[in-house]
Amino acid sequence: MKARQHYYFFLTVIIVSITLLFAHEFLPDNLRKRIFQFPEIDTIGHLTSFFILTWVCHSVIKLSLTVCIPLLIFYGALTEIGQSFLGFRSGEWGDFFADVIGISLFVLAKFLYLNIFKNSSRQAKN
Repeated sequence: MKARQHYYFFLTVIIVSITLLFAHEFLPDNLRKRIFQFPEIDTIGHLTSFFILTWVCHSVIKLSLTVCIPLLIFYGALTEIGQSFLGFRSGEWGDFFADVIGISLFVLAKFLYLNIFKNSSRQAKN
């Protein structure tokens, strides 16, 4: 059953990614300018990618959250420090905070899933 959930999640991520990749051709001009000219689109990408990276590390690779969280925060800091030394990239605090927020959102989602959905399914069985 768990493998099926991973399959559906990856399928959803792929469909959303492809839709966003080609959405600029089908959207009206005013909506396209609002979405794709949004200056924080990179920050949203950092948040989303670290949410997914935390999910992969915890659920697929099976790292515990106590190992996964500091490891990914360190990785996010290291990438931003590395980008600050590149001439064509810049390390930004906002991107690092988006990385940490993405990790935190996964932890919150996992907490809510375990406490709300698992408890409600247990109560329904009783």
